[in-house]
Amino acid sequence: MVVILVTIFGTPESPSSTASPAKVVMFVHDHRGGLYLNAYLTSVTVLIATVFLWYLREVVAPGAAGRRLANLGFAGALLFVVGGIYAAGVSFAMADVATHANPNVLQTLNIFSEDVNGFGAAATALMMGATSLAILRSRALPSWLAYVGLVLAVASFAIPLLGLPGVGLWVLLTTFVVLVASRTPKVTGQLQTSV
Repeated sequence: MVVILVTIFGTPESPSSTASPAKVVMFVHDHRGGLYLNAYLTSVTVLIATVFLWYLREVVAPGAAGRRLANLGFAGALLFVVGGIYAAGVSFAMADVATHANPNVLQTLNIFSEDVNGFGAAATALMMGATSLAILRSRALPSWLAYVGLVLAVASFAIPLLGLPGVGLWVLLTTFVVLVASRTPKVTGQLQTSV
């Protein structure tokens, strides 16, 4: 979660997809180090997110109840991390070719970078929505977490700019709940008392 927040707030925001080639070139030259940092942090985030979301699928649907929904949520998670891989690759490519690429190439990379975000929002909506429905079905985690996930999924799909911050909030809440749940002892049988 910390890596996601640093990536969102600590790295430069690319120009809009309608920016001129000259504006994109100036941005890339001014923020080359930030683009490298963005690529690195996004790559680390993708690695951590993949492991956590795979684990979450197992937590959410340990038995048959909710397994299909959990798998669908994990499919959305995989689409989300693929979007992250593309975003990291574009940031790295822009920084790497900044000094010798044609301005039109940098503009094309910038357009691609901006348009990947819409894809990521749909993937996060699928991930949070299906996983939240699996939580409701299996009751493996508290239902309030599922309702928060459903609200964030709808918001992420309706307003793509909320996708990454929404999934960041949801992952933070889910991580906290999973950690608390894993520390709570489970009663596996009835207590026997002697008479």
